[in-house]
Amino acid sequence: MSGDPLVRVEGLYKRYPGVLAVNGASFDIPLGEIVGLVGKNGAGKSTVIKILAGAVTPDEGEIRVDGELVTVPDPRHAQALGFAFMHQELEQIPLMTVAENVMLGSKMPRRMGALVNWSTMYEQAQEVLKDLDPSIDPRAPIDHLSIAQKRVIMIARALLARARLVVLDEPTTSITDEEIKHLHGICRQIKQRGGSVLYVSHRLEEILSLTDRVVVMRDGEVELTALTANTDRPRLITAITGKSSGATASERRRARNVGGRPDGPEILRAEKLESADVREVSFDLRAGEILGIGGLVGAGRTELVKLIYGADPRIGGEVFVDGKAVDTSTPPKALQAGIVLLPEDRRYEGMVLDFNLRENVTLASLPAFCRAHSPFPSKSRERGAARDMIERLSIRTSSVEQPVRFLSGGNQQKVVLGKWLQRGAKVFIFDEPTAGIDVEAKEEIYRLVEDLASQGKGIIFISSEFSEMVAVCNRVIVMQEGRLVGELDGDEATELAIVELCYGHRELTAA
Repeated sequence: MSGDPLVRVEGLYKRYPGVLAVNGASFDIPLGEIVGLVGKNGAGKSTVIKILAGAVTPDEGEIRVDGELVTVPDPRHAQALGFAFMHQELEQIPLMTVAENVMLGSKMPRRMGALVNWSTMYEQAQEVLKDLDPSIDPRAPIDHLSIAQKRVIMIARALLARARLVVLDEPTTSITDEEIKHLHGICRQIKQRGGSVLYVSHRLEEILSLTDRVVVMRDGEVELTALTANTDRPRLITAITGKSSGATASERRRARNVGGRPDGPEILRAEKLESADVREVSFDLRAGEILGIGGLVGAGRTELVKLIYGADPRIGGEVFVDGKAVDTSTPPKALQAGIVLLPEDRRYEGMVLDFNLRENVTLASLPAFCRAHSPFPSKSRERGAARDMIERLSIRTSSVEQPVRFLSGGNQQKVVLGKWLQRGAKVFIFDEPTAGIDVEAKEEIYRLVEDLASQGKGIIFISSEFSEMVAVCNRVIVMQEGRLVGELDGDEATELAIVELCYGHRELTAA
């Protein structure tokens, strides 16, 4: 493309007390291109996005649109410039319809000067949705949609506002491969219409297959800008981490796991667990085993582990720990039996965002920190335990008193794990433990999971990234529509085999 880029970022700086969040960042977003923005959590990506969105004011630097110097003092100015943002946390109003959510930020059609013209609003929403996902009913409550469809609604909102730049922040978290393909198709539609996309993702395969060019940030600086066709995964990993590519790490990990299940004793057994979303699922787990639960979003994976943990009501079935039937009808009873869950939504279900690191790490075991004859925990004891966990798990934080909402995704996941390690458990359930975290943090989570298994703990591991599950797990069971449809042991567990079971192309090999 000739002429000025749609957006040019030049020499951006943003300083916080003790932190240089963005350090002279410069890059272009050409018109009609999909630009990938990658980097570890804390690399500065989110701060740059907030500057473009008008939520943060840079200390130095310039933003140019079509070659003209602009300022973005607030989100309204960003919208006026034609910028639209789809953040990782969905921005929607649950009690409204699809059409109302599509219209958010746009002028509502009126009749008689004041009344909302509902029929015109539905027509406008239908018009913008027809090319994105015509199956979505504009009159339907937004709560009835899947996560992937809710992301489509946010893109529809951007298109209705005639956005020239659409910024997508981790848009494929917790959605299926088919939904990812559909979303990528929408990005290409935006490009074909002459718009630009800034696509932020930790999934390097997406970046390499979708984007026209890629920008890598590290420690607040732009480390690499390149045409995607001229780069590859090892080069990106080196730019992201500052280290030589660990491209064979998953292969080495897989080589350790292809021998199949460890010889440890049975630590957990589920027999005919059933709920409104789970149909008589039975399986067992050995001490030292990492068991993957595969399936598409909506297959019942999360619902199954919530039954085991007592977070969802159970119609039937039993849970056994160390060969003995245990009551796991509520989370406290599951905890008493030695079962813990690290939930998919770590921010809102796994921790208290308004608490600091010390308070979160000790939250599940407060009585252990109380002095004799005192109902209140000792802060000095809590600080000592939190410091030990910071060192043990390599949590990156300024202090034990830092609020957890300001930690990166990978460090938040470690805090949730630290909470349960502080309490002690036999069975650890990880639901999407690496969603939204960078490649280096993923490796740290894998090592922590493997370390727990080496200690004789039982691990259940759910992931929407089948390549991740194949590399990490000794064995994989696959669910479809709430039922167990297959089991893959050792070298049988391949991405292809998991996909075939997900779509019903293989016979049940074990139950």
